[in-house]
Amino acid sequence: MNTTAPGGIGIEHDPANQRAGDAPETIRAPLDTMPTSSFSSSNVHSALYDFGSNDLYVRYLRDGPDAIYRYWQVGAQTWSGLVDASSKGGYINRNIAYDFPYTLLTTGDFPQRGHGLDNDLARRFVTDP
Repeated sequence: MNTTAPGGIGIEHDPANQRAGDAPETIRAPLDTMPTSSFSSSNVHSALYDFGSNDLYVRYLRDGPDAIYRYWQVGAQTWSGLVDASSKGGYINRNIAYDFPYTLLTTGDFPQRGHGLDNDLARRFVTDP
């Protein structure tokens, strides 16, 4: 699967790594986010890392703010590399998109506050465009 924001580097995913949509019932703490204000990217809107489950959630620009990819079992070092990367899209292409199973989700796939989305960071990541 190849998706590209206008004027951006395409993020490519190995179709063999795609899994059926299974949004988490809860996003656990401790969490770390990479909000849009912390970087400039032509492809990546924001990202959230769940240190409890080692899941990485990435919102991409090219599919609109409702497109969230969940990458499973991503190590903390990979998350740190993404945070520090000068090109978020390039880093994802080289280190994440082809290496980890993923699920494409929408904001509607996540539980509402009081039903697993009580953490303020997770709620803002999922609900703020």
